Amino acid sequence: MQRSAHPAVTGASRLAKKAVVLAAGFGTRLRPFTAAVPKPLLPVWGEPMLARVVSWLRAQGVEDVAVNCHYLHGQVEDWCAKNGCRAVFEPEILGTGGVLNPLRDWLGGDDFWLVNGDIVFEAPDLPPSFASAPLAPDCIGCCLATEEGPRTIEVEPESGFVTNWHSPDPGWNGTWTYCGVARLAAKILDYVKPEGFSSIVEAYEAAMMDGRFMKAVAPEGLLWTDAGTVDSYIALNRDGGDDAFAEIPQIRATGLVPDAADAADGPEVRPVVFTGARGSDRAFFKVGGAGGAPGAFVIVYDDGKRAENARYAGHARWLKAHGIRVPDVLADVPQMKVMALENAGAVDLKERAKTRGEERLRDYVAVVEELARFNALAGSADALPPLEPPFDAALYKWERELFREHCLGTRFHMDMPPAVEKELEAVAERLAKEPPALVHRDFQSENIIFRAARPAASAVGGEGGEMRDDFKFIDFQGMRIGAAAYDLASLLYDPYVGLREGERRALAALYAKKTGRPEIVEVLPFAAVERLVQSLGAFGRLASVGRPEFNRHVSAALQNLLAAADEAGLDATGALAEDLIAREEARHDHGRHGHEGCSCGHHHGGEGAE
Repeated sequence: MQRSAHPAVTGASRLAKKAVVLAAGFGTRLRPFTAAVPKPLLPVWGEPMLARVVSWLRAQGVEDVAVNCHYLHGQVEDWCAKNGCRAVFEPEILGTGGVLNPLRDWLGGDDFWLVNGDIVFEAPDLPPSFASAPLAPDCIGCCLATEEGPRTIEVEPESGFVTNWHSPDPGWNGTWTYCGVARLAAKILDYVKPEGFSSIVEAYEAAMMDGRFMKAVAPEGLLWTDAGTVDSYIALNRDGGDDAFAEIPQIRATGLVPDAADAADGPEVRPVVFTGARGSDRAFFKVGGAGGAPGAFVIVYDDGKRAENARYAGHARWLKAHGIRVPDVLADVPQMKVMALENAGAVDLKERAKTRGEERLRDYVAVVEELARFNALAGSADALPPLEPPFDAALYKWERELFREHCLGTRFHMDMPPAVEKELEAVAERLAKEPPALVHRDFQSENIIFRAARPAASAVGGEGGEMRDDFKFIDFQGMRIGAAAYDLASLLYDPYVGLREGERRALAALYAKKTGRPEIVEVLPFAAVERLVQSLGAFGRLASVGRPEFNRHVSAALQNLLAAADEAGLDATGALAEDLIAREEARHDHGRHGHEGCSCGHHHGGEGAE
């Protein structure tokens, strides 16, 4: 879709001089953006959706606009006060039909518009008669329809009347999408439920039963989207022109992007680029630095279901104060649910490990040494910041259940073998006995960011001390008290990077030396089993909610689970891992005949396979 001016209706009738714009919804599918801003006020191409709708209505001859509001209603009320609209607050949402009840007297007896305030549409070829022609006696109104979207209504081709508002065959020939843009006869009020919540579609259906129909119009050149998901909203703004993301209120709140008026006389405007969204209810933007500086990352977050998202900035400051390598906090605006961190570097450890060959061990030495310092902060003389609940029996059980449901159940259609469950319970009991440490919880290669400079040489197991490449830890908002071996296992058995057995042993020995805990080498494979079980469950859950890219890590995670189970002597878990590897290979149909077992010498009997 491209920007276009709204053509004014010339000679428009006085039939539709008032409009009701719907802006009370929660915008749930657009979180995290709607966690602090109501969807109608989110910008598209630099202009709030609500502003675009009101501008279009005024071009059709509308003089008075009422906007209902509920969720974050104060923002909608402020916008209406500044833009000549009437805000109508609903303490309880009344629905797309119920909204009309408190406005009956205001609407009077003339036609009026009913338009969704959180859509984006353009109708450059809309016939003037759509806005001004008198409605026929058997027509309760006219609406815009499109073949885009869910296509849930059925339209009679000759008359254009909607004959079914809930098609049993959505998406088939003859079905259309109701765009949420309608000019209605005042008579529709007779069919609106007189009190409480109701949908306008219920009124349309009641009118239809009384012989009055809605006429659907699909003009040439109609462009429409409900911008209802993060993906569609981002794609829409990418299509809209230069730096459309800079006008998102959360990004504006960081102060990193100047207003247009200030930018005209100041330094060049820093570009804002969307870099991705995560299943943890966060969206990431990169703001370029002036004069080629690294710039910043802006994180828009929702803490409604994940309270830890709001703790990131505070944790970063605390860790920085205790000498841990984390990004500087450039902005923290909790009321807008946004923060900005320094751009910590150009490449993560996962990519660096692929491109730097044997030198990657030097990176891992530096990271392991820093991890030892991080984990030791549980014993800090200073009070710890607010943390997530510690690792305990309930959390370990939750990780097992995640594995059972989303890996074994959803992906492989099997249940947890009893012998495996018994072994995993024993793993949790062993980890629970470990000394308390500050645990990152997601200490894998994508959460360690390097700058591009080449590190100084360093021997494995050396004392360190010399400055290597600058790197930073990220995504530590979920840190808590637990077993340090969990973090070390997350790094050394990371499915994203194929460390060799010798590399793992050397790095584990280095960690043991730095912490004075030689016994952690024996605990490490048990922690790896626990972490990999959690990872496989997480991969399955993320794939089930529209993140299929995580499926490609399943094979590597299963291979690592087999290796860790063998090292820990967990025969049933090892047998299960072998079985799952074979199933995964068959699933991808690579022409192999399944896993032939390993040469470790451990017995993989028990009840793990079937």
